[in-house]
Amino acid sequence: MEKSIFLEQANIVIPIVDKYSLEKISSTEDSDQFDVVEVRIDLLMSVPDLKQKISKINTPVLLTCRHPDEGGNEEFRDPIKRQSVIAPLIPYASAIDIEIDQAEPMQKLLTLAKSEGLLIVLSSHNFDTTPDTKHLQDKVNEGYEKEADVVKIAATTNDITDIINLMNLFNLFESHPLSIMGMGRLGMASRLLAAQCGSVLNYAALESVNVPGQWELNDFKKVLGIANKI
Repeated sequence: MEKSIFLEQANIVIPIVDKYSLEKISSTEDSDQFDVVEVRIDLLMSVPDLKQKISKINTPVLLTCRHPDEGGNEEFRDPIKRQSVIAPLIPYASAIDIEIDQAEPMQKLLTLAKSEGLLIVLSSHNFDTTPDTKHLQDKVNEGYEKEADVVKIAATTNDITDIINLMNLFNLFESHPLSIMGMGRLGMASRLLAAQCGSVLNYAALESVNVPGQWELNDFKKVLGIANKI
């Protein structure tokens, strides 16, 4: 099991959201097409032998059990229950993602994860719009104040102003690791720009796209490679 996530590069993250993808990733040794695997625990609880399958993943694992207010399963609204399903998987992980707004209720888990050497990703998701730059700046600052190693901002990009607001964060926090991405109509454009601007975690679908504006892995690698040659 590989543990290191290198924040000096634009890592490509593959979200695992279904049993088929988990089976495929946990049974392959060829993982040179991506850098990190995000395991969406809230979407995989019905999978038999989940812990065993996660333990077989050769790529660094990012654990996520998303809160229902930010796109997760309603059964994990209770922080105690959420911590109880994440904690046993920490030995197999390299990083953990918790929402910025939920960092305090999940502090016990975050302290455990940090003591085990995991990277702490604190995130914020807006499925309606992209807030203005000041709001985004405040949210990122809040994430770092709560001891994030990486702050992740995902917002719905409906027009060019939304993309500009997101990209401004790279100038405002140029010495801090950020993961930035858009969803929706201009999501694909925003994700390509973000990866070129320094986003350290860049999400792409292994096969079937499950988020509007997300790239499919092979297409993303191809286009990003072309863009980086310019």
